Amino acid sequence: MFDQNVYRFFFTLLISLLSGCASLQYSAEPIEARVVDAETKQPVEGAIVTANWELVAGTLAGGPEVIKQMMVVEAVTDSNGRFSFPAWGPKINLHPEGGFRENAPQLLIFKSGYEFWKGFNDTPGDHPYNFNSVQRSDWNGKTIELKPFKGTPEEYAEHVHQLDNDLEWVRYGENCEWKQLPRMLVAIHRLSERFESQDVKLKGWLGGARIRKVTNVGKQNQCGSAEEFFKGYLP
Repeated sequence: MFDQNVYRFFFTLLISLLSGCASLQYSAEPIEARVVDAETKQPVEGAIVTANWELVAGTLAGGPEVIKQMMVVEAVTDSNGRFSFPAWGPKINLHPEGGFRENAPQLLIFKSGYEFWKGFNDTPGDHPYNFNSVQRSDWNGKTIELKPFKGTPEEYAEHVHQLDNDLEWVRYGENCEWKQLPRMLVAIHRLSERFESQDVKLKGWLGGARIRKVTNVGKQNQCGSAEEFFKGYLP
């Protein structure tokens, strides 16, 4: 019976034949955009924006699995609602069996009181990988609208819990990714404390669950103490 490495070899060979030899070096163009309130169209200052370019590989036995994050960045919108990420690269891909997710990069935007926003590139078709040596974001130069959250504190807690779950790759990644998105994790931490102080509980099947704190991250023996790291971001 073939093991996963054998499956991965043949899958990579198939992808290479279909798409050509994948580049061993990647870079990305800069991203700049503007965030506004969906109702007032006024700029949203202080929204936290993250972007990540995720390398994945597949096997004949299953779907894509995450290899690593090629790049993870964070920014905060200014008084005009603008944010920017600089160009990066070239970075060497030490995992030639993998490629970027077809809709990379992923952007996440969040500010307390608003619904979080998630955006990807628009990639029609069913090809699961992106081997472009120069990465671009469809959201560069765009205006992104954040919707004010309308609902009960309990409903907002569930919404934030969903964001927290979407960031699990940050908390428990292999390469200390939680150190690269401190402001986003601190924003979630503060809301967790607020919900607890107001005795706001998650409902339904989430009963008993809690939104995680900044200390709820992995690899601290390797990456260092989360408590010490986040002291500079918490009052």
